[in-house]
Amino acid sequence: MSESISSMDKDNFFHQCTIRICGDLDIEKALWACMEYLEEVIPLTGIALFLLDLNLSTSRTVAQVTRFADDFRFSRIISLGRRAGIALIKNWSKLPIQDVMVINRPALDPVAKAVADHINKQKASIMIMRLKTEEKSKIGVLSFYTDENDLYTDEHARLLSLLHDPFAIAMANALKHEEVLNYKDMLADDIQYLHKELLHLSGDEVIGKDGGLKEVMEMVRQVASLDRPVLLLGETGVGKEVVANVIHYFSNRKDGPFIKLNCGAIPETLIDSELFGHEKGAFTGAVTENRGRFERAHKGTILLDEIGELPLNAQVKLLRVLQSKEIERVGGSKPIHVDARIICATHRNLEHMVKQGHFREDLWYRLNLFPIIIPPLRQRREDIPALLNYFIYRKSKELKFHNTPALSPGVVDRLKAYDWPGNVRELENVVERALIQNRGQTKKGLLTFDLFNLRQNTAEEQFPSGSKEYLPTIDELISSHIQRVLKLTKGRIEGERGASEILGMNPSTLRFRMKKLGIQATPYKRRRQ
Repeated sequence: MSESISSMDKDNFFHQCTIRICGDLDIEKALWACMEYLEEVIPLTGIALFLLDLNLSTSRTVAQVTRFADDFRFSRIISLGRRAGIALIKNWSKLPIQDVMVINRPALDPVAKAVADHINKQKASIMIMRLKTEEKSKIGVLSFYTDENDLYTDEHARLLSLLHDPFAIAMANALKHEEVLNYKDMLADDIQYLHKELLHLSGDEVIGKDGGLKEVMEMVRQVASLDRPVLLLGETGVGKEVVANVIHYFSNRKDGPFIKLNCGAIPETLIDSELFGHEKGAFTGAVTENRGRFERAHKGTILLDEIGELPLNAQVKLLRVLQSKEIERVGGSKPIHVDARIICATHRNLEHMVKQGHFREDLWYRLNLFPIIIPPLRQRREDIPALLNYFIYRKSKELKFHNTPALSPGVVDRLKAYDWPGNVRELENVVERALIQNRGQTKKGLLTFDLFNLRQNTAEEQFPSGSKEYLPTIDELISSHIQRVLKLTKGRIEGERGASEILGMNPSTLRFRMKKLGIQATPYKRRRQ
């Protein structure tokens, strides 16, 4: 060492270390600068800042620098185990601020041993100093270490104790910087989310606005400019989301966000967090605060799809939003003002649910201010030719077909005769499936459909006299269709050409629906070459 410890000017030592520790917002750069100075007077292989969680018995590395990056590196999160957890609470949590613990043989200390075992370094000398933190359940720790036993002395510990304040400030700044980066990520996520929504919306077109949906569009025109809740009613797949898009983009909020949430796709334990957000530390895994869908929809519109699936406790909070325009995050105590127009959609009979006690009557009255009933496709068969042409064009473009195939003669009449229990969504999927199946096999560019499984809409075939033919429920039809698509994709749910993409559903929504219907997908396996 170039200078003995005893003759060192402690004030100058503190000054030199402080300007290095607090001299850079990038905590690792600051630690490198500090280590290059300190290793002249203290045996040093590396420096690490980490948080010990008393509740979870884990260690999370905030920052680390080391001369031996390949073989001596703290993992980001280390589970310390039961014995180390007990020692952590009994001994380390009581370590006075600024006191330094010298551990020249890690095998004798449970916490140090757990860390040493994890990094496969049984030979080491460690100095530990507890740092002041804002959270009582977490211990901030500064660690100096070497790769040999019995190297640290009491004088080394006294020198390190001088540096508590600058290291505590540096750690606090590093944690705040993490929060800023998390906010930046959240903002980027919002931008990406809204960009996806805009791309999706740009492809949505109201087919039938001059036909079977003429009355619906007239009601949309009447209510769009009014800042009032709207309830969209209709069977699954009729296009409730498309109508909600139109309401938003015809409203005074068209320049604001349009946020959607499928209430039936979110587990009951997570619905509050998804809708209203949560504060940091509100529950295990909530390492940062999170804005919910209502905050994201501020100055815009929020679509609550499948509102009939919303749990009763969340219905109470939704009623409060409608009444006072205020929310509270999970784990929070202060009200947050939100200004979002609410559009709800459901295929269920909410009035019947109210009578059964499954839906709040006061919420029902609030939402039922202006109901719009969207007719099923079987009641507007005149729209089928236009829908066919639209889907063939759009899906051909998505599948990168060079030419858009035309329909074979007689196909339109056969499709118009079918009842379409899955409505417009089923028609869209049938078109896409036909395009995939006919790819490279079409004759003279004509598109044909496998109509074998489409039930004809005639009294003779569907309801023959005296027949006891079993008629499947909507759930059974949906289950059958999902299973056919999964067979086509070999069980693959996500990704390009996965089942969720073909069905036009979010992967998590599809998994939830599969679980609800008792469908298990066979995992996709790549063939060996």
